[in-house]
Amino acid sequence: MAQALVVEDNASPYKGQEVVWPVTVLEVPPVFVYAISLWEKTPYGLKTVSQIDSKIHPKHLSRVYTPTKKEKNAAEEVKKFEGRIAQVRLLCATQPWKINLKKNPDFFEVALGGSAEKQKTKALELLGKEIGAKDVFSDGEVVDAIAVTKGKGWAGVVKRYGVSLNIRKASKSRRHGGSIGPERQAKVMYTIPRAGQLGFQKRVDRGKRIVKISDDFKTLRAFDNYGLIHGSFVVLKGSVPGPQKRFVLLRKQIFTQPAVKAIEVKQLIA
Repeated sequence: MAQALVVEDNASPYKGQEVVWPVTVLEVPPVFVYAISLWEKTPYGLKTVSQIDSKIHPKHLSRVYTPTKKEKNAAEEVKKFEGRIAQVRLLCATQPWKINLKKNPDFFEVALGGSAEKQKTKALELLGKEIGAKDVFSDGEVVDAIAVTKGKGWAGVVKRYGVSLNIRKASKSRRHGGSIGPERQAKVMYTIPRAGQLGFQKRVDRGKRIVKISDDFKTLRAFDNYGLIHGSFVVLKGSVPGPQKRFVLLRKQIFTQPAVKAIEVKQLIA
């Protein structure tokens, strides 16, 4: 994390004044579209009918991924399923080797908007190409951050759910919670706080505003437990889930968005 000196543009007593925001710097190497998947509607929901691989792949991708079929013409393969396709999705891989982070990529799927015909056209256009952060997002936009949180192992009910301690003389243990339910029904309801895994869970952090998307990584210092930034980066207002060097997926906000307004950044204090 870092700090950014910006001009406040929200409806607050500080609107129009310079304020300091806590921000998170995320390194964003371009992702590679290594395949597209075709989906059709069935009585049991959507079902994959075909996957079309790109004819070219980064060499590091072959460490963990083997194309399903040999090289073929993508446009001709799509025509075979004319009239059946309900959705077309992009299969993407990160390229962490471009920022000297690691060699094995992370994989994820991206749905496309619009009609099935528009999705096909767009997917064929992007197949085998790289997509950068600036191709998708813009300064001032609000996005959702999806990541796996920091793992904290097994935790009791006090740490995990914040329940009150028992009184000093009421029980042998003060941190075991109180009653876990009545005698009947003869079961423990899922709503009762119980000890268990805390952290290392997938979470969606909604409403993170993009302060800045930049390629000027040489102006940033080395970050603790991470090191130097080696490529394009995104600056988000606030924090995101997970520790350093863990994969974070940014997506467009699924709710109705207000008009995007770029933020006037005076200084990024990294």
